[in-house]
Amino acid sequence: MIGKKVLAGILLAVFLCLAAGIAEKKEAERVLALCGGRLITVSGPEYEAGILLIRGGKIAAVGKDIPLPDGVERIEISGCTVVPGFIDAFTNLGTVEIPSASQDFDETVSPLTPQLRIIDSINPANRFFSEARRSGVTAALCAPGDGNLLTGRSALIRLSGQTVDSMIIKFPAGLHGTLGEGPKMRYGQKGIYPFTRMAEIALLRQTFLDASQRADELKRRDKKATPAQKPKPGQESDQLVAIEPLPQDLKLDALIPALEGRVPVILAADRLDDILSALRLADEFQLRVILNHGVEAYKVADRLTQRNIPVLLGPLTDTGTRLEQLGFSRESALRLSQAGVLFAFQTGSYNRSATLRDQAGEAMAHGLPAADALKALTLSPARIFGVEDRMGSLEAGKSADVVVFEGHPLGRASKVRLVIIGGKIVEDMRGPGSPADKERDE
Repeated sequence: MIGKKVLAGILLAVFLCLAAGIAEKKEAERVLALCGGRLITVSGPEYEAGILLIRGGKIAAVGKDIPLPDGVERIEISGCTVVPGFIDAFTNLGTVEIPSASQDFDETVSPLTPQLRIIDSINPANRFFSEARRSGVTAALCAPGDGNLLTGRSALIRLSGQTVDSMIIKFPAGLHGTLGEGPKMRYGQKGIYPFTRMAEIALLRQTFLDASQRADELKRRDKKATPAQKPKPGQESDQLVAIEPLPQDLKLDALIPALEGRVPVILAADRLDDILSALRLADEFQLRVILNHGVEAYKVADRLTQRNIPVLLGPLTDTGTRLEQLGFSRESALRLSQAGVLFAFQTGSYNRSATLRDQAGEAMAHGLPAADALKALTLSPARIFGVEDRMGSLEAGKSADVVVFEGHPLGRASKVRLVIIGGKIVEDMRGPGSPADKERDE
């Protein structure tokens, strides 16, 4: 016989599940209308005193004189500007709680760690997510650190969610590696290969060759195994020769999607010779390369344009402080833009996404037009990571990842007033008297 306490516990659990389901359904059916503000769509026209309609977590309509359905939650934003949520193109967000205590983004025991997955280190409750959101960042590429020759696989995530799985937009977003001073200084000092730049490339080439041979062997065995499952007429099943599967190899298997062109290889390279080494590696193995940081990428901007190689640029506000950054130009963003290179801004840290707008501001201070800077925070990173059909601009059908600013979003005096991710208000800084504030009072 079930005890009263056990039965009460079961009933409570059922009630909570039902309540959660009802709340989730209510949120999915929620309809919001941002009315009266300036809408900067990024991909198309701008609307003064426009309306942005949100339904079921997606943008339902953008423009002027849009009829509002019954039961809509109307939010007046006159005098404000609405833009797509910003995307930080390279971070270690969610992997550090107390900087002086520990970190979970940089594995220092081997120069080759492609098997690592950043999703296994992200804490959805990390306090730096809220800081990033409150500055207008709604999504970020979260990746392993730059210390190893091959560092692991990144994920493009939304900065809101109770679980990592609910935050993921795309995984893996890329396979990451680092060229230049980092790996050789870290491991050369320990007497571990590589100690020089030529050793870095040699080790990368050998590793990709090993992965390529493994991919070929997996395909060969797959072709042999498939017909062997069907006995020929008169042949007994026990006469068939079994094809032994290859043992799993997490390190090499992580490289195969990159060799097949399904996942880009995101290589951190600052100095020109390191960038050219990355291009040679891409040619040899037919890799889809994205340059990370790219301090001297402007020097080969035309070549990058011809080859459709994007750049995750920055961080611009603290560049030029290391030996391989001596070729830094404050006009690098402008020169990449003028050459037609697709690029996006990044903060490259676990706790500085709140400074993402500063990266754009630095570029604007040295000639980059505001429209291009805004695109490098929104639609350009979405295109680089292959999700422009889902995010990056204010268009019907895209995810409702939206930020409301008081003032121009890239103005120094502008302030974030409202942040919406997936149609849900996650940060409300409109102050006393706002609808959200009234709800809290009630």
